[in-house]
Amino acid sequence: MAETALFHRDLAHDYPVISRGEGIYLYDEAGKRYFDGIAGASNVTLGHGRQRLADAMAEQAARLAYCFSVHFTNRPAIDYAQRLSTIAPGDLNYVYLVSGGSEAIESALKVARQYHIQRGNAQKQLAISRWRSYHGATVGALGVTGIPGMRSSFDSWLPSYPHIDACYPYRCRFSGCGGACNLTCARALEEAILQAGPENVSAFVAEPISVGGVAGSIPPAGYFPLIREICDRYDVLFIADEIITGFGRTGRFFAIEHWDVVPDLLVFGKGASSGYCPLGGVLVSETIRQGFANADDYFRHIFTYVDNPVAATVGCAVLDIMEEEGIVEHACEVGKHLESAARERLGPHPTVGEIRCKGLILGVEFVQDKMTKQPFPASVQFYKKLSGYLLDKGLCVGSTGGGADFSDGDDLRLYPPLIVTDDQIDDALAVVDEGLTQLEGEFNL
Repeated sequence: MAETALFHRDLAHDYPVISRGEGIYLYDEAGKRYFDGIAGASNVTLGHGRQRLADAMAEQAARLAYCFSVHFTNRPAIDYAQRLSTIAPGDLNYVYLVSGGSEAIESALKVARQYHIQRGNAQKQLAISRWRSYHGATVGALGVTGIPGMRSSFDSWLPSYPHIDACYPYRCRFSGCGGACNLTCARALEEAILQAGPENVSAFVAEPISVGGVAGSIPPAGYFPLIREICDRYDVLFIADEIITGFGRTGRFFAIEHWDVVPDLLVFGKGASSGYCPLGGVLVSETIRQGFANADDYFRHIFTYVDNPVAATVGCAVLDIMEEEGIVEHACEVGKHLESAARERLGPHPTVGEIRCKGLILGVEFVQDKMTKQPFPASVQFYKKLSGYLLDKGLCVGSTGGGADFSDGDDLRLYPPLIVTDDQIDDALAVVDEGLTQLEGEFNL
């Protein structure tokens, strides 16, 4: 592609120019078709080219495109919040609407902070999170993100928040598990709270299923119930980051429902609008909302596009489509096929260390040696070579390095639109199978 005035994220990457999308596919200006295996940025859950969503945007924009939430409210935002409150687990009955996931994380952290201040606990200002997590790119969100490579250039700007080890069964660093998790990984939260001082800790932030630095790592049954118990013990708010895992991705509307746990704040984004409009938000518990109602102060935080009527209209239309087409149920069923097909087709490869799947989140971790779990060194760039081959063959996937020890290690992520079919899954896995075979041949494996 010829150089343009766009300042691209990676100036060494040759970006295909996409001209249109249809269903699970994207088409570039030369007419080449790509299987969108990561649903945009895992946000285009209902697929590309949904005329109904485009029409909803246009109709609302013609009627009312914007009003400032400091002075006004609007009917689409009110209606959308009401609908989400009936879907959300437990007493998460209130919604603060913003433009995306990073804004939502920032908002949740500030809600937690101000909630404690209003209750006379002004010292509670630290947020604890996990290494290998991804929570966003703004300074506050990056402060709780646990990927060193993303933080390194901005470390001096970031708040000094504590981090604990992620729940990562494949490479568990805790002793005593013996192949069966003893939940030491969850108890590490209590240790971190005590070390920091419970009087200083405001919140704990976690993705229900790791999708940041670890591709699709799934906690054992008792992990989040124990996290909930520890947070309650020390008056620490539990913030569930469902930016990627929410809106049906895992076969439940929100992934935290797999553990029957209700967080105090639930952050969402991406699939809320299926990628058609910037939209995210925070679901807020009855208790926290009441804390603000009883205070003499307002929430001291605002973004320009809070409660945007166009975004809220799209959000309502997404909920309509999800209900009418049984999207959550479909993701659950096709997810079962994705897991079984991936294990059958990719499992035998000598480079496939572990396959992890929940609904339509597939993570594959690659290794040099299955017995020792030895990762490929970063210098090999295994994941880059594989993803480059797949893109050339018309399959776009997510992939990253450094998962094993923050330097070495490679993985692949497949998060297709939730409308994907079994046959389309098989097509994608066939391309991955072919790519692995070729790459393994180059490594004489």
